[in-house]
Amino acid sequence: MKPLPPVKPISLARHGIDRDHLCRVRDGDLSALWTAGARPVFEHRGSLLVAAGGLLFGDRDMVPAKQTEVYLGRDPDGTQYIGVSLDDSGRSELDTGLATARARDATDLLTAPGDGIDSAEPVWLPLRQLAESLDDVQVSLACEVVGLGNWHRAHRFSPRTGGPTHPTLGGWVRTDPETGSEHFPRTDPAVIVLIINTDDEGIERVLLGNNAAWEADRFSLLAGFVEPGETLEHAVIREVFEEAHVDVVNPQYLGSQPWPFPCSLMLGFCAEAPSLGFAADEAEIASLKWFTREELRAAIEGGSVRSPGLVSIAGQLLHSWLDNG
Repeated sequence: MKPLPPVKPISLARHGIDRDHLCRVRDGDLSALWTAGARPVFEHRGSLLVAAGGLLFGDRDMVPAKQTEVYLGRDPDGTQYIGVSLDDSGRSELDTGLATARARDATDLLTAPGDGIDSAEPVWLPLRQLAESLDDVQVSLACEVVGLGNWHRAHRFSPRTGGPTHPTLGGWVRTDPETGSEHFPRTDPAVIVLIINTDDEGIERVLLGNNAAWEADRFSLLAGFVEPGETLEHAVIREVFEEAHVDVVNPQYLGSQPWPFPCSLMLGFCAEAPSLGFAADEAEIASLKWFTREELRAAIEGGSVRSPGLVSIAGQLLHSWLDNG
């Protein structure tokens, strides 16, 4: 197997924010940051408010009351940002306020209204759709606020007492007021593996799987969560065998990418398969197939196979292998 280069920090792995942890005030009160001119970033159930080619940065007056606020950090120019994770009523209130403001605005949007992220009017779009369009600062903010928003929604109650918790430390901790116990955001590590076989003539093949929940023509790399007490390398070996009954050797780490859907960190590996034998587990993986580079390129171009795009580390690993031939 030819050595593969490390995955470059593209898409969701890009970073442009100083998280500025010293300004995460202990009691969770962000008033001083608002007063200093912090800009809000709005999130609702994994979607972000965008307009005119990027995230919509408003001001504090736009923020509905009783929403979850998190200090996200500052950009290279020193501008500070607060992520606002909206509940359903909060989004409704914000949308109503934006609609009212548009009704008052005399600007003629019919000349170049745009659509999607380029819309002249604010629109809500999911992070996956935005990842490759945002700059480094904005994609950092988006990953933070979506990941933290997911965590806050799922951890509103104490696992010890069942009572409600409240945000502290700038929104990065939830505290149980009864016991004082602190609960921190979770990130679940998951391995994703580029499985390669090299035959006696030096021809490489990659093993791709079709998930049982996908359309039959959609293929990607095998992946799975790291279990307690397990190294990343052992997780690679175990997951590949569980899903494909393939024994792999020599796992090599190539890079990582946040995947806040809802709270994962994808850890990219390649590994060698000594033989071409396989057997799909048929529970999670419906089918498996080996491809040479030429076969995979032809299948993608011909439309018989849909492969992952560069928004995910799966696509980045796969295209790195295709380009490494």
